[in-house]
Amino acid sequence: MPIDKVFGSVNSMQQALNLRYERQGLIQSNIANMETPGYTMQDFSFEKAMQTARQGQGLLSRTHPQHIDLDPVAVSESLQFSKEKRPVDLDEEMVKLAENQMMYEIVTRMIGNKVDGLKYAIDEGGK
Repeated sequence: MPIDKVFGSVNSMQQALNLRYERQGLIQSNIANMETPGYTMQDFSFEKAMQTARQGQGLLSRTHPQHIDLDPVAVSESLQFSKEKRPVDLDEEMVKLAENQMMYEIVTRMIGNKVDGLKYAIDEGGK
């Protein structure tokens, strides 16, 4: 079996974890700024961002240590924020926070299962 087939799904799961992490911070920011006058809810579609990441587009990365650091605003804009302008609803944000956290945990368990399977195969089935 080609090595890219073994680790291809792990790379996809890594992208999912990165996007879940970014979304968690965004939701927390919404909650923290809930009472700030004029602040509107910010979010991005995980599905669209994941599709963009699978196509090799989207998030920028620093490819050389001497390159200038990326502007966090520019990186965030690559996540295709929702255009919806409305105040933050605490209940809705708490549901999103719990769902996102649960999905993050599921992906980490999937990666753990993948690693356990590889360990089992390397150990020749526990012989």
